[in-house]
Amino acid sequence: MRFIADRMLGKLCTWLRILGYDTVYAADLGVKVEDEDRVILSFAAQESRILLTRDRDMIRAASRRGIRCVFVHSEEVMEQLKELIRYEPGINLEPVPCRCSECNGELRKVEKGEEAVLQAKSYVPMAKIGKCDFWLCKTCGRVYWEGSHWRNMRLQLQRLTKSCS
Repeated sequence: MRFIADRMLGKLCTWLRILGYDTVYAADLGVKVEDEDRVILSFAAQESRILLTRDRDMIRAASRRGIRCVFVHSEEVMEQLKELIRYEPGINLEPVPCRCSECNGELRKVEKGEEAVLQAKSYVPMAKIGKCDFWLCKTCGRVYWEGSHWRNMRLQLQRLTKSCS
């Protein structure tokens, strides 16, 4: 499953990337706001992506073009994920280190001997180097690791899973 999310769904876009889904965010397309809907629809059609939007006009236009789309009602991200699960029950709710949450680039595992890459980033906890796995975005260079933020995300996703049952 691959998605494209409109500007109203930036947090949902980030969460889908964290869950391992290739998700393009409209603001990252680099087009003028007045051209954005047209570009989003074309992009979704060309790449067979599921359009995620809170815009009723966009849903109508996507439906006319045969583009798979989901109208997201909620403004709260966990509720948005719940809505998406209703549409697509097979959505994975476990964080997967394979997409950059910032740019959607692919992640690769940092190998032994590449510690200098980690040490060059001021936000990487030096005490963790050599003690846990790290991933590097191939596109923007951002570094990821399973820290307390992963535990917090998993707790939120576990609560979401229980509420969907």
